[in-house]
Amino acid sequence: MILVTGATGLVGSHLLWQLLQENDRVVALMRYTSSLRPLRAVFASYTDEPDRFLSRIDWRVAAINDAVALELALEGVDEVFHCAAVVSLGGSSDAIRDVNVAGTRLLTALCLKKEIRRLVYVSSIAACGTYTNGQPVDEQAPWSGFGQKSLYAQTKYLAEQEVWQAMERGLKAVIVNPGVILGFSGAGSGSSMLFHRVKKGLPVYIDGGSGYVGVKDVVRALLLLRRHDISGEGFILVAENNTNKEILSMMAQGFGKPAPRIKVALPLLVAAGHLMEAAGKLFGFNPPLNAASAKASAHRTRYSSDKIKNRLNMEFTPMQTVIEEVCKAMRPSV
Repeated sequence: MILVTGATGLVGSHLLWQLLQENDRVVALMRYTSSLRPLRAVFASYTDEPDRFLSRIDWRVAAINDAVALELALEGVDEVFHCAAVVSLGGSSDAIRDVNVAGTRLLTALCLKKEIRRLVYVSSIAACGTYTNGQPVDEQAPWSGFGQKSLYAQTKYLAEQEVWQAMERGLKAVIVNPGVILGFSGAGSGSSMLFHRVKKGLPVYIDGGSGYVGVKDVVRALLLLRRHDISGEGFILVAENNTNKEILSMMAQGFGKPAPRIKVALPLLVAAGHLMEAAGKLFGFNPPLNAASAKASAHRTRYSSDKIKNRLNMEFTPMQTVIEEVCKAMRPSV
């Protein structure tokens, strides 16, 4: 049986849908505080009968860092897709380390203990290394150290090390490093927050860029790697290298809004990040922007997915098509 962690998140929800097309039942992990509304919204984007498919999920309640509950949740499971993560580019919350690093350490240890047949771990391009000569980052790029990396990048890198170490101890696993993942989501967080902002009208943009990929392509890659029984390797998943302005302009076009025209200067953006960070600490909320995320968003790094393209003939959906599909799914709620 297959278990999915992070089942109510962007990747996890679309992955669950695809797994249910191939399996009678799938086990999914949820926290005590999880809501199924975002997952139902994703299922409703595929079918008029979302509840019929939701009823086929075997829900098991456990936090990813709760050893007793997690071991019970793994009962009868022989494959795990580990999609759970706290996605944050900054902040000092212990929750990021507890979930991303300690949670992955615990999960890999239990996979070894219970002789799980396969683990597929969803990491991030944030955990990839860099080249000093400007060439596109690939799977061989050397890790450049923790100094200039966000807390999120550090924790995803450390989580990967937990998976690699478990592989050395006999766990059969594969790692994927998706770019910025775009896709329809029932939640208003992560990259979906960007769609909601552009939908309301967003005249500004931040100079910079990154690698982007559609969520359906990420899911397709996960299932392709599983089907080919590949382990002991990592694969970057990036459809295109785009500037922030290009992505926002495509979103604006999809919603029939004007493209962003005003470039926000980095010093101003970082200053705003510091202010929001201070306000978040003072009033107890998670700010939508902080100094670390401001700096990260202004970088421009290019990535290469040649490895998975050449090995498995993986073809990626153009980002224009991905974005148009998301905008179309969101338009009825305008």
